[in-house]
Amino acid sequence: MEIGQVIGTTSLRTFRFVIKEGAEKHVKRDEFVSVRESVTGREILGIVKDIVTSNELLPDEFGRDMRLGDIILNEGEYPVPIVKILGYEGENGLEIPRYGIKPGAVVELTNDETLRRILEQDAAKSAYIGTISTRASIPVSLSLNDLISRHCAVLAMTGAGKSYTVGVIIEEIMKKHGSIVVFDPHGEYRGMAVNDSDSCIYSIEGDNRIKIAVRSLHTGDFANLIPDLTDPQRDLLDELLNMISRFYEEYDLSVLTKVLSELYDVKKASDKTDGQFPSDILSSIARKVGLATIGALMRRVGRLENMGLFDAKGMPLEAIIRRNQLTIMDLSEADERLSETVVVAMCRRIFNARKSHEKKGGSSVPTFLIVEEAHNFAPRGVEDRVVMSRAILRKIAREGRKFGVGLCIVSQRPNKLDADVLSQCNTQIIMKIVNPSDQEYIRQSVETVTEDIVRDLPSLSRGEAIVVGSAIRMPVPVKIRMRETTVGGEDIDIVGAWNSD
Repeated sequence: MEIGQVIGTTSLRTFRFVIKEGAEKHVKRDEFVSVRESVTGREILGIVKDIVTSNELLPDEFGRDMRLGDIILNEGEYPVPIVKILGYEGENGLEIPRYGIKPGAVVELTNDETLRRILEQDAAKSAYIGTISTRASIPVSLSLNDLISRHCAVLAMTGAGKSYTVGVIIEEIMKKHGSIVVFDPHGEYRGMAVNDSDSCIYSIEGDNRIKIAVRSLHTGDFANLIPDLTDPQRDLLDELLNMISRFYEEYDLSVLTKVLSELYDVKKASDKTDGQFPSDILSSIARKVGLATIGALMRRVGRLENMGLFDAKGMPLEAIIRRNQLTIMDLSEADERLSETVVVAMCRRIFNARKSHEKKGGSSVPTFLIVEEAHNFAPRGVEDRVVMSRAILRKIAREGRKFGVGLCIVSQRPNKLDADVLSQCNTQIIMKIVNPSDQEYIRQSVETVTEDIVRDLPSLSRGEAIVVGSAIRMPVPVKIRMRETTVGGEDIDIVGAWNSD
């Protein structure tokens, strides 16, 4: 359908056109249009990014205080859409044209068949997430291999629908019998049960508790769990963990408590030599620390032991990752330090298992890790304390593709996200964001996000997203489809609650 003609100066990136009489209703922001390349005649696809209106009677340089009186303003007035060129269809997707567009060239609405062909994905390996915002009849699907192996980010302000969108992605992956682990700080996914798949929920309280193998924790993890740990206590803990690791392949906190007790006896000049650990090693350690340090560390380790979350073996690997299983780590009852430790321990274990999947104890199941409130687990910049989870998320973002560990970071504060993690997410699903610092940070950190995309973010409606990156053939505004599963994290009807009996 012809809708106008190109006017003014054109480039290989943008052009403008005037709208043909009667076609005004078809030309709107984010609508797809086509024009022919001047030399080859190939169809070039573009998207309307802005519409400016000019009036020949009142150019911009006229004074603002001019009295208009009875002047008729619609004479000589015309809208001018501004189009961003997306490219022409090539062997490797859309390619930027090499020849220009002539002023006067006919502009047409891109037909539905062309858009369907460009956006088409292998149904067996893709996730249907919605439709083009301006074309409800055109489905939008994402390549799951690219979405997972090359990582993705779902970014939006509070209430824009990011967790809802993540739920849609989970539904689609589980239809392919995938393996997903969700780290859920607010308990939003507890009620999510996907048909014909297993859903396992682990939490800090109750019978189905998260269990962490003590051997998987580093000294820094203990320091994170015990914020009042002093430097002498940390040094002692580090030395004891190294020593215990030489004698045990697996151990729980009671072993650490026992060696601290024996060390305490040695320090008190007892000649006791029938303990579990060689007295000469304990004597060497005891000479470097005081009784107060040993006693204080023993009390702190005891606090951790009483939590009931740490044991010798931890959770069986097959309980966490398995084909056709959605595993939810409900961290709503955990404080931020314990939440970080769970993320560290689980991500580290899954990543190491995938690295050694051909060896004993490894895992042959590729896994998708979803981290809600990711800015808390992979924060940007220098913090007042070390966030241990940031290191493992950086490692997975850099190396996970090689070992079949995908990462999805979900955040309402992109500006607070670690740049290394965000930049490694090759697919971006960005919903409404109005904070200027968040917008600018996304533009600087993600190479596929351009200035015009950033300008569109504040105007997106709830449930609408701009999708860019490796999992889709071209950037598109998407209306996210309806969920098939229970939705958590919905806004509370506060006034209704006040007025209920």
